Amino acid sequence: MFIPRLIAVAVLGAGFSGGLARAQMTPKQQAANLESFDLVWKTVRDRHPDPNLNGLNWLGMYDQLRPEVELAPNMLVVRRIMEEMLRKLGTSHYAIIPASVYKQIDAAAPPSGANGTTPGDGSTGIVPVIIDHKAVVGSVAPDSPAARAGIKPGMVLEGIDGASVAPMLELYDVTKDAESQRIVQRSVTRKLDGPPDKGVMVDVVDASGVSKHVELARVDAEGTLVTFGNLPAIRLKFESRKLAGGAGYIRFNEFLDPVSIMPKFEAALKEFRAAPGVVLDLRGNPGGIGIMAMGIAGFFIDESGKKLGEMKMRDATLKFVIFPRPETYPGKLAILIDEGSASTTEILAGGMQDLGRARIFGTQSAGAALPSDIIRLPNGDGFQYAQASYTSEKGKVLEGAGVTPDEVVRQTQEALLAGRDLVIEAAEAWIEQVGQNDKRGEKSN
Repeated sequence: MFIPRLIAVAVLGAGFSGGLARAQMTPKQQAANLESFDLVWKTVRDRHPDPNLNGLNWLGMYDQLRPEVELAPNMLVVRRIMEEMLRKLGTSHYAIIPASVYKQIDAAAPPSGANGTTPGDGSTGIVPVIIDHKAVVGSVAPDSPAARAGIKPGMVLEGIDGASVAPMLELYDVTKDAESQRIVQRSVTRKLDGPPDKGVMVDVVDASGVSKHVELARVDAEGTLVTFGNLPAIRLKFESRKLAGGAGYIRFNEFLDPVSIMPKFEAALKEFRAAPGVVLDLRGNPGGIGIMAMGIAGFFIDESGKKLGEMKMRDATLKFVIFPRPETYPGKLAILIDEGSASTTEILAGGMQDLGRARIFGTQSAGAALPSDIIRLPNGDGFQYAQASYTSEKGKVLEGAGVTPDEVVRQTQEALLAGRDLVIEAAEAWIEQVGQNDKRGEKSN
């Protein structure tokens, strides 16, 4: 399975505070910590894609650090010891997830109800983004409580239910991680969401710099509720429409539930068959099921034998071979990415870029393309570990580097206030330019 590194980084940030982490160890806890250390060490030894573990003396590290775990005075120290061991691997997707975070996740993810709903699963219609170290309204759902209250893209979110947004923004400054922007965005979203029968107070600053205190209702959230691995339930959303210039536009927020996503994708492309190009918006998409990248690529590649890249595991190599659909889309393809685009998103975007089938717009992706798994440890913590290494079709290592756009375009608060999306505009301009060039070529023949 593909699990974005974001989850591990986010929960790590939440797990290093509180008196519980500093409480003294009981003999039972000490035994559980040693058992957990052994499990982490053995899992890395047996599952790391490189049998040589990047040249580390893994046995020597076990002999050195296990006594330190045994003598650790509290959970904070135990986690730091294991995290330092994992950090020496020099590979992402290795992390210790504090047990306290699981309690928060369980509390925030109530059981599914009828028709995919969950108790307390409501939305104001605001989708936040982080721009220039500010939480900004990125978009507002039509006819949502936020839209009816006059909330507009570009406004700055200063507070939610009386609490300042600033502490969440500090995580972005402290971590300096490529995915920290997405972490903060999700944190702000969780603050905005809540029970449909309970409102939320927001403090926003409009285009003129005036602060407003607005009470918003919450309505049932849109999208299909899906679960994936050990992660909390996710609202899966799919959007397709025609842009003003005639190009098709497709966006979905996770590579999950292929039974529902793939038919919708195919139907959208049939609708856009005569369009001069398609804009595939994968900004903020953290990935999901890896094989979906091959399936989507098959809608655009008409030549057999092409592949997006390959993934090497300890005992096998998975080639991301593309199988063309009976009817492929012949027009131009623009793919939009940003710092929140990770995992399967990067495999698709990087692979299509290597094949020359798509032009990439936006900002550098997260550089978190490895597949990983999360297991629970005997001491209650979680352990995320990578299971493979990945290179693109041209041999590029995406891990830690990400996909570099062909055209770097950054969204701005000013553009949002003006109702513009600079990244989409750049993609549309390229599609229009290419279309004009094609027409000139036809006339000259």
